Amino acid sequence: MNTTTFTYQYQLLTRNYRWLAHILYWILLSVFVVYKLKPIPETPSAPALLLTISVIRIGTLVLLSYHFLFFIIPLFKTSSLTVFWFCLLSTILFWYMVQIGLIKLALSAYPRINAWPQNEVSILFKTQILSFVALFCFFTALYYFMDIYDRQREIKLLAKFKTEKIALESSFLKSQVNPHFLFNTLNNIYALSLKKSAQTPVIIEKLESLLHYMLYECKAELVPLADEFTFTNSYIALEKLRHKEDSCTVTTKISGDTTDKYIAPLLLINFLENAFKHGTKTSFGKSWITMDIQLSEGSMHFNLQNSKPLQVIPGSTAVEYTGGIGLKNVRRRLQILYPGKHTLQIVNRKDRFEIDLNIRLS
Repeated sequence: MNTTTFTYQYQLLTRNYRWLAHILYWILLSVFVVYKLKPIPETPSAPALLLTISVIRIGTLVLLSYHFLFFIIPLFKTSSLTVFWFCLLSTILFWYMVQIGLIKLALSAYPRINAWPQNEVSILFKTQILSFVALFCFFTALYYFMDIYDRQREIKLLAKFKTEKIALESSFLKSQVNPHFLFNTLNNIYALSLKKSAQTPVIIEKLESLLHYMLYECKAELVPLADEFTFTNSYIALEKLRHKEDSCTVTTKISGDTTDKYIAPLLLINFLENAFKHGTKTSFGKSWITMDIQLSEGSMHFNLQNSKPLQVIPGSTAVEYTGGIGLKNVRRRLQILYPGKHTLQIVNRKDRFEIDLNIRLS
């Protein structure tokens, strides 16, 4: 056995104060073995002989047990089952023969006792083997019980770490929405300020209310669906102020009851940002955006479409309509927050870009 395997087995033996359990086990077993030994009548030196036999029995069990831990168990992973079982049975037989030999050697110091029929090698071999194997099996069962207990703790710990990792990742992705949204909106305000538009103060006021929702009302994992729709409608109203109605038509329709329905916050805003960014920026002539939300029992169907130019602007590609960090983030958030509970289709058609999302709501 190589040094790495030996070190690993040693670490298993000593971690989490497991060695204390081993010491306690051998102390209790020693008491049990001494208690179960039958007294030897009419022999003044019987206590010394009994103590010697007890030490031999416990000592050989200790040697067998840790031979098993350090040398036999690693074979289960590195060798075939045939080799493993052959080595295990050979090891048990070897240490049992050592025990019988040492007991017989101890008895030889007491000729009268050694001459008793029950102390013949063949008789000792038959009478002691069941207890020897039973005590070894008990040790093995105890070892695997502790091992299974430790593994269950590790599994629970890994599950906890995984849950915390997902929560942190989801929180990070949601936090990216804020600067992404803010960056786009500030660009809009900047463009209007250059034109000295009278709508600039109105947009700033609406932006303040939107930021209040994002910073203070979105800390929970889920928010009322009605509040999320209020936020998306406010964002649409903000964009309408920036775009003239004769150049961009925005149509929204929400059907169904929002009562007692909840959704992860800021889940739809990325889709809307993408629609306004590409649906109004690159279109020739009059552009349009259509949002249709249908609510049914326990689910939401969200469909968002925006127009595209029939002709591609020189130097641009259709790839831009797939979105940047915004759509990538919302894809990942859906995978984390609604695993197996959503379907998302993003379709890049010739004349339009379409988002179709179905979610089973909480």
